[in-house]
Amino acid sequence: MDLTTQSPQPRRRLRPVLESLAARNENQQWEDFIARMLLKLELSPEKRAAAVKRYEELGRHVARNMGIGETDAHVVVQGSMRTQTTIAGDGREKFDLDIVVKLCGAEFEGLRHSEDFFQNFGAALHGIEGAGPPKPKNRCWRLQYPGEPFYFDVTPAVPLSEEITGADLRVRDEKKVWSPSNPEEFADWFCTIANKRFTFQDRMVKSAIAVLDEARTTVDPLPQTKVPLDDILRRLVQLMKLHRDGYYKNLPEVRGDARPISVILVTLAAHAYNEMVLKERGNYSSAIEVALEVIDRMPKFIRRVNELAFVDNPALPGNAGENFADRWNTDGGLRAREFRTWHTQLVEDLEALFSEEYSKRSEGRVRAIFGEPGVKAWKDSQHKPGILGGLLATAPSQPRTQPQAPRSTGSRDTLA
Repeated sequence: MDLTTQSPQPRRRLRPVLESLAARNENQQWEDFIARMLLKLELSPEKRAAAVKRYEELGRHVARNMGIGETDAHVVVQGSMRTQTTIAGDGREKFDLDIVVKLCGAEFEGLRHSEDFFQNFGAALHGIEGAGPPKPKNRCWRLQYPGEPFYFDVTPAVPLSEEITGADLRVRDEKKVWSPSNPEEFADWFCTIANKRFTFQDRMVKSAIAVLDEARTTVDPLPQTKVPLDDILRRLVQLMKLHRDGYYKNLPEVRGDARPISVILVTLAAHAYNEMVLKERGNYSSAIEVALEVIDRMPKFIRRVNELAFVDNPALPGNAGENFADRWNTDGGLRAREFRTWHTQLVEDLEALFSEEYSKRSEGRVRAIFGEPGVKAWKDSQHKPGILGGLLATAPSQPRTQPQAPRSTGSRDTLA
């Protein structure tokens, strides 16, 4: 019998924290502090420019080596760059850029087997200046770019076939042969939700966030849209990624490999946020209240069917659906346990952080949430004048650009 259930509504553990913050009248101070901290963790313009240059070269190289026209190799960015939820580290480790190369033409239609196609694409990646030899993963090829502060995960994709319907693209999968993929549609789903606002934000200065350009060019430009400080969902995803990366940094590799992947965090958070903004739009009075409630609700949106876990791709419904948590069901419960463990730790760390008075916040509490990069950014800001240095300011600053390139987060072949 098919028993489909949704995880139960969580205990609202963070509600007392909100009440304490309200009593101390510190919501705005903490919100401003967090947003400024995230803004400090962005890449330098020089590093981003280097990655952009390599990105723009990729499509032309692939087209030449595969003997196809440049317009038949359409290069698009996927993942956190596209959803604008990127974070950058402190420069001691590389950041990654997730890329899809959409290949079209008669030779890519009706392919039954994925292995030859995947290997031929990998061969076409050889010889890219500065990239080094490509390394195969499950769905993508990794270009290490020795000497650069980044690496690329490049996923080749072809149009859908009779075997897979409902998606625009399919990609190679070692176990399934082909898997559906729709990174652009997923990003549009997330961005539509992230752009929604609560009643309390109506009186705030609004900053329009343009929907990502869908122009069918050979190489799509990387998003450069400004993300305002009141963009709660995107900022919350950044905070959760930063906490996750710091939490797993010094744990055994087997646990780090099983960490919650970014696309699951993005999907669960977006579902919770959407439920709240649609059904309870007028029930919240601050960004921090929304963020903490989203975190509390995330586990609710993990679907269970006969003891199997599902975090469905919301932009790919029906029989062609994709389960972002499929590996949770084949690892003896390791990834499900890691999600629960990490989520519990996040709640506990937020409880501890916000229980302190803002003026007495400690380095240890900041480190628990933001890690060493966050502590460094905090210390640097304390000694610099101007808007970014005024961490004790109570008024929110004007919208500024958010980090424009991702760091390595341990995710594998994911959309976000």
